[in-house]
Amino acid sequence: MTFETFIPARSKAVLEITGDVPADFETTEKNFLEIQPECKYTVAADANDLKGIFDAILIHSPLIGTLSGEKLIALIKKIAARLKLNGTLIFTLDNIGHADNLTALLEGKPPIFKVTLTHDELSDAIEDAGLAILRSLNASRPTQVKKTVADVAQTELSVFVYIFTASRNAPQKKTLVQTLIGESTVCAPSRVHMPNAFFMAEPNVFIVASPVGKPYKLFEREQFEERIFINQRMCFPAFAVGLDFFKVLRQKEILFISEMDDHPVLWEEDYKKTAWINFRAVHAIQTSTPYLADYLSQYNPHVKVFANHLRRLPPPRDFDDEFKQKKPVTIFFGALNRDGDFIELLPILNRFAKQYGNKVLFKILSRKNLFDALETENKIFVGDLNKYEGQFISYEAYEAAIRSSDIALLPLRDNEFNRSKSDLKFIECAGNGAVVLASPVVYSKTIEEGRTGFIYRDEREFLTKLNLLVRNKNLRRMVAEAAYSYVARERLMSQHYMERLDWYRELLGRLPELTAEAEKRIEKFIPQFKEEIAQFKARFAQERQAAVEGNSQRNAEIIIPN
Repeated sequence: MTFETFIPARSKAVLEITGDVPADFETTEKNFLEIQPECKYTVAADANDLKGIFDAILIHSPLIGTLSGEKLIALIKKIAARLKLNGTLIFTLDNIGHADNLTALLEGKPPIFKVTLTHDELSDAIEDAGLAILRSLNASRPTQVKKTVADVAQTELSVFVYIFTASRNAPQKKTLVQTLIGESTVCAPSRVHMPNAFFMAEPNVFIVASPVGKPYKLFEREQFEERIFINQRMCFPAFAVGLDFFKVLRQKEILFISEMDDHPVLWEEDYKKTAWINFRAVHAIQTSTPYLADYLSQYNPHVKVFANHLRRLPPPRDFDDEFKQKKPVTIFFGALNRDGDFIELLPILNRFAKQYGNKVLFKILSRKNLFDALETENKIFVGDLNKYEGQFISYEAYEAAIRSSDIALLPLRDNEFNRSKSDLKFIECAGNGAVVLASPVVYSKTIEEGRTGFIYRDEREFLTKLNLLVRNKNLRRMVAEAAYSYVARERLMSQHYMERLDWYRELLGRLPELTAEAEKRIEKFIPQFKEEIAQFKARFAQERQAAVEGNSQRNAEIIIPN
């Protein structure tokens, strides 16, 4: 197990102290540098002769696991002196009571973990060293033990490592970012789960994310001084529901954000029948492109663009080794709901495939009928027919398909919906070494023509540039390496996620003003929904009261009718 998710991703100087670990021990360095390539990462075996000041320090169980009392406290103080004032200390402690460890001891074998220190003793020592504990977590794995072990154990048998994060000074405010997930499969990974994973490593920032249909517990100011509630792509089924949502959050002084990363035109009728309350009755909107921001600003002036980024920088491709293998040039197309964009290229690609024969291989992630329409035997279907008619696979498989390809096709027809899309697919291809041939819609604003990728504007230009890329491996390499450098410099989440937290906190500082503005935006629509609002109140008043009294499993504060 490595611990990169516990290190704040903004950290530019990290120290990892391992202690006496076995030869096969894996440090966290490689994985964290994929998240934050600009970090100066230092690995030391012990705490002697430490130099420098660090944003984060990771201390492993072998260094501290057999210490106790004053020796342990003194070591923690010594290491903490090398930490920046707002830095983070991460401790790992193997669980002496793990099932495998207890089984070995009962069988007269050496313990697996060389640990005498317990969870509570380490917790006390951290605080006695003058540090503030931010989080106490653990990592577990499935285990099977004999009944005798279970009988004698009074411990968490499946926990193999405890993890503490601490700071020299605890942040004064605890922050909660809570998200209602309206679309969980395609958009949530990049728009919700990725930034959340980065937030969680920040001191005193906590995360809750629940899909529509689950209970929605709201938290009080005594629990979290700063509370942000984000509605990700859930369209309110009625104006009265959106109004009720807003009133509950207003009463609790919670910042209310709408997250939208697709053009609402596809769901325009649903939004119209609710007077676009999704965007009017929030304090602000976050979105993924300037085009979308311009459109959404007609309903709310407080719109912020957070572009899509990669969670990690994949390792660079070894083009020398790939060229030696003399494989066919692989062309990739893969996207959800972009069949219409790809269909226009099919006649060209069929002629192209016939011309090049087995010198070219196609990898296609799309509906199966589209794949079948590609007239060549040199093709691989990489979709999962059980998901979205073959258009969807795991992100790991999707990334592997790009990484094993030389050229990626990114067609987008010029229409209102496509103009609002982000350039994420270019970023994913660039990070994995595939040169893109893309439409000017969306991508011309990011791609440097001929340097980080290629843009085509008509059939002739598409064919000319595709021929050029297939025939010139050195050009592909040059462009792929430039695009990869661009991603490393500018398009990693570690470089941008703090902008979101800073924006949320700025909005929280203006909450009364923003609440008053939101009230003005929606009050003029209340008369036309007067009857609907009355019906909603009557329908759910009893249910809400029952929940308050503990007689219902549904949330007492937020109700979304099925």
